[in-house]
This record gives sequence, C-alpha cells and structure tokens, in this order.
Amino acid sequence: MKSFIITCLFASFAIASTAQALEGTIVYEDKINIHKNLPPEMEAMKANIPEFRSSNHLLYFTKEETFYTKKAEEKKENEFRRGGRRGFMRGGGNKTQVYTNLTEKLTKSSQDLFGKQFLISGTPKDFKWKITGEQKQVGSYLCQKASFQDSTTQIEVWFTPMIPVSAGPGKYSGLPGLILHVDIDDGMRQITAQDILLDKLEEGLIVQPTEGKEISQEEYQKLREEKMKEMEAEWGGKGRKNKIFRRRN
Repeated sequence: MKSFIITCLFASFAIASTAQALEGTIVYEDKINIHKNLPPEMEAMKANIPEFRSSNHLLYFTKEETFYTKKAEEKKENEFRRGGRRGFMRGGGNKTQVYTNLTEKLTKSSQDLFGKQFLISGTPKDFKWKITGEQKQVGSYLCQKASFQDSTTQIEVWFTPMIPVSAGPGKYSGLPGLILHVDIDDGMRQITAQDILLDKLEEGLIVQPTEGKEISQEEYQKLREEKMKEMEAEWGGKGRKNKIFRRRN
C-alpha cells in the first residue's frame, strides 16, 4: 500500500502537467505464444510453426470514451489470410472492434466468432482487480501491477496512474490509470503498449462499431460456450484448444 501511495504522489505531478492532454492514441502489440498453446499431440510441429503470432492494435481514448481496433495494414493482412486454409487457430477474432463509454459504463463491440460477425452491446467486464503494490516501468511510464484470476484464466496487468483514464486494450479496463501491459496465463498471450501519443484526437476516430448481427452480451456468451464445447468434442475432450479460444476472446 505504501508503494502505491508513493506511485500516486509521483503521478500527481505528471498529471498536473498533462491535465490538458488526457486523450490520445496508443499502439499495442498483441502477441500469442503459439508453441506454449500447442496441445501435446502437436509438439512435433513446433519446428514448422512460428513461436509467436502478433498483431498491432490502436486504442483511441479520451476521459469519456475509447475505441480499440486493429491497424489498417493488420486488417488487410488478415482479410488475405482468411481466404486461405484454416488452421488450428481458426476463429481468432480477426475483426474485433471495441467501443467503451467510460462515463456511462457501456460497451459496444463487433466480434468475429468462427467467421461470423456479431455486434454486442453491454457493460464493461468487472475483473475485480487486486492491486499488488508492485511497480515497474513500461516505456517512460511508471506502472502499478494488478491481477485477476478465475477458474479458467490468470491475468496480470500494469497500469499507469500518470495517465488517469480507466481504460486499456480491448475489454481490459477498470483501474485508476491506463493499462499498458497485459499478461494472460504466464505469457501465453501478452498485449503491450509500443507507442503512446498524448495529443488531441482528430474528429471521427472514436466511433461505435456497426458491423455484425446484433446480439446481447448474454446471448453472445451462451453462443461462445456452445462453440467451446464443440471444440472440446472435436479434439477428443481435451481442453487445450478451449483455452486458446478463451485467450483470443
């Protein structure tokens, strides 16, 4: 707790000087360790599969709203890949966009689920973060560690009170500062801020997604669970692929 107070005091001086710039753009690298995610029966394929699969995303943010989407070149590359043979990473959420209204605590996202696009309205996920007191630098920002764990996933994030906006990449938010790094299941997936620009945004960068069949958050969750059960059955009851799918979504 003492270290957290020190961090907040340190951050308050930075906040005072950047109070007029609490909006901007962050470029995140989303990296999945494919080798760690391989089921035992596919271990022999490591030599023919890249260790990591990565993509770049943009977070546009203000104090009131955020919009998270893939960079334009990433979208084109994924559209090309979707025309080819499907691999074991199929249905990986290639066209995900997430809009969040931080003031009203509402979200609207466009999600790819096995080649079908859905438009989901709901509320931000409540991760019930535990702030640990640990600190480290992410780029030029002093960050604080928070963690969350449930029956399927372990998540560690690093957020900076130096940018006091309760946001982060995709669905990860809810802390007293921007989340700059996410680690899921001990390096199975990592999302890291690569470039941070605090500057006034151009008009029209923060928008609400419009692509996909409209569906409620509850309906989408039920559909995901059904698909995960199908995946387990396809892989002989092994839960490995199920966990890959959870990390991607």
